[in-house]
Amino acid sequence: MSKKSILQLVEELGLASGVVILYGASGVGKTTLTLAVMREVQRPKLYIASEPNVFYGERLKLASQFGQAEYVKDLPEAFRRALQYVQKNEGAFVAIDSVSAFAQHEAAKRMALEGEMPQPLAIVGPLSFAANAMAQALAEYAVRSGATVWLIAQERPAIGRTWRGEDAAPSFALRALHSVLAVARIVYMPQGRFLRVVMHRDPKFERRQMEIPEIKL
Repeated sequence: MSKKSILQLVEELGLASGVVILYGASGVGKTTLTLAVMREVQRPKLYIASEPNVFYGERLKLASQFGQAEYVKDLPEAFRRALQYVQKNEGAFVAIDSVSAFAQHEAAKRMALEGEMPQPLAIVGPLSFAANAMAQALAEYAVRSGATVWLIAQERPAIGRTWRGEDAAPSFALRALHSVLAVARIVYMPQGRFLRVVMHRDPKFERRQMEIPEIKL
């Protein structure tokens, strides 16, 4: 039996359309998986980076080989740029990497304005009103146009209780979660590294998981 491609794996888990939150621990391979999908998908694609150092780093260089890649300064702008792209390119694939980093920037700015000491490892709270408004508009248009938008996130411990059956949750709170098609997590298990569907609007995909093959970019 031939091995499944990365795109086939994503499609079989119901993650190839709509707005998807992809989360996991640092270094687990979220960006690598995203870039592998960008390489295989045959439609317009845009990778949005959250850090200037990423702009000059390997991730954005790799992304530029598979599609359009750029850096933006904050989360509302990232969502706005993604919305512009899907409006101009029907069925586009867009990845924002990472929403967690953008959210941390927002939290740090808010704390500085309020005279509080920024906490670099603090659990990120809800996104700003502007970011949520743009996320809502992006999600609604993605559904109508057949676009795919991946929101990449770090994970945080689900302290004291589980989050949808998981011991960790995405490290940002999106008020427009009802507009998200699915939430998926990359996890290491004794058998290998797996992509698990934590939440999906279509019940047939809920809790499904598949092993991620070795990816070489």
